Amino acid sequence: MLQPPVFPFRWVGLLLVFELWVLVFVFQSMIYGCDRIAWRLLGYHRKTRYVRRGDCARTGLCCRTLGIELPESWVRRPRVVAFFQRWYALVHNFQPIGPPQGRLLPLSCGYLRDGRTCGVYPFRPKLCREYPQVGLFGKVELHRGCGYWFVERSKLGTFEERLLREQHEAERREYSRAAGGATDGLT
Repeated sequence: MLQPPVFPFRWVGLLLVFELWVLVFVFQSMIYGCDRIAWRLLGYHRKTRYVRRGDCARTGLCCRTLGIELPESWVRRPRVVAFFQRWYALVHNFQPIGPPQGRLLPLSCGYLRDGRTCGVYPFRPKLCREYPQVGLFGKVELHRGCGYWFVERSKLGTFEERLLREQHEAERREYSRAAGGATDGLT
């Protein structure tokens, strides 16, 4: 009597998992490569004029007052603004805190805890990981009391950098005193 062929289903399952892993790896590599090409085309590979110094002071101001910049033509269209508000709420848990202010879409992070710490710190969005991002041109504006500060690349390791650091630390202490140590007030 003929027996039906026995297929090693265990090996088929492992092969499918491997193929899926390879497919994910290839797609991730393609996305990374396209991201690198975009950075090159936009000129982000160049050294910036300013260098970020300092550490996070855990004031939570950057999480409560996010600003996503949109093109002017998009801001004039309420449906586009509503789409981006829903998109950021769904993907990053950034809740809208008002209508657009100029080209900025004001948002607040829903993962910010009462202790001014991030609830998903290891998995936070790219925007949060790179904050404050140094632009190619000009200096970044920060919240008062922020632990980060910027120094020109040409002044690294000089006496001027030390003066800027001391000035920044004095401003942070003054801000903490003015805010009653809680640093909850906005700029």
